[in-house]
Amino acid sequence: MSADKSPVEKLPLAARKSIRDGWEAKKGALEEQVSALLGVPWKFEVNPNAIFPYAEADSYGQNSPGDCIFAYFDAFLYSLKNSFIEYHGDSGKEELNNVCPSHTVTLLASPKFSYCGSDVQDGQFRLLFHPDKLGTNINDVAQKIAEALSAAPQPEGASTLSYAARHSIKTEYTTKIVPVLEKAQKLLQNPKLEFQPGFEALGAKLKSGKDVRDDWETNLGNFATKYFEGFVDVLEREKFGEDDLLREGFEEGVPKGIVQLKLVDALKNGGYNETLLEDGALTIQTTPDRWGTNIHYSCEKLVEIL
Repeated sequence: MSADKSPVEKLPLAARKSIRDGWEAKKGALEEQVSALLGVPWKFEVNPNAIFPYAEADSYGQNSPGDCIFAYFDAFLYSLKNSFIEYHGDSGKEELNNVCPSHTVTLLASPKFSYCGSDVQDGQFRLLFHPDKLGTNINDVAQKIAEALSAAPQPEGASTLSYAARHSIKTEYTTKIVPVLEKAQKLLQNPKLEFQPGFEALGAKLKSGKDVRDDWETNLGNFATKYFEGFVDVLEREKFGEDDLLREGFEEGVPKGIVQLKLVDALKNGGYNETLLEDGALTIQTTPDRWGTNIHYSCEKLVEIL
């Protein structure tokens, strides 16, 4: 079948009846449920005359086009409620509303996915079915809402980080880093000590880097937390909390009281990570292709460099 078919001028009577009873009569209730979940009015837009040509003879799409269309939008509602919002909560709702300012869900044919999937384009959330697979694996059409948002063009002035990366930071860094920082402050007896992950810079370097792990966005917050945990583990193991001389050495070597993360093109030591003193701060750095590798050993030479 062709990936590009012209809409029919007029649907057969049986198809029109199916559209009326199976789709149009139920559309409003679906829109109300989605709108209630997302806190703002959302609407569904679809041209049945443009969908019908993709239905194979004697298929679900041909025999019950209204029910078929309804099933795609109902699958979106199910995934939105039971997968996306359940896991991503209010921040996910806000992201979806912002990235899709038209607050519209549409259904279109596209060869982008083997069977079906979703994306965001021109401010719309699009449910896409393969031109040869109308009505196949319908329940999968919106299983990856978060991924669709991460790949979507971001509103002007928004963070350069994808939604997946920002969600990782929120759930795996922001909510977990405070006790890690407090422990470091206690061990060093420096309540002004700061952790500076530099997420925007990390994201830019990872996005443009070669041989970068595929899951870096969903692990950005988690890995950053682990790098700082590795730093604290060294402080504890070397007994900084009990040794005035070590604490004095840290204050002299890191007068700004800042521990930061950085990605560079190459490491001087040729290893996986390195720690160095840089402009009054302690820098933990690695290369994009080794981000997340051997994190626990990244600050092993802390005492040596002080």
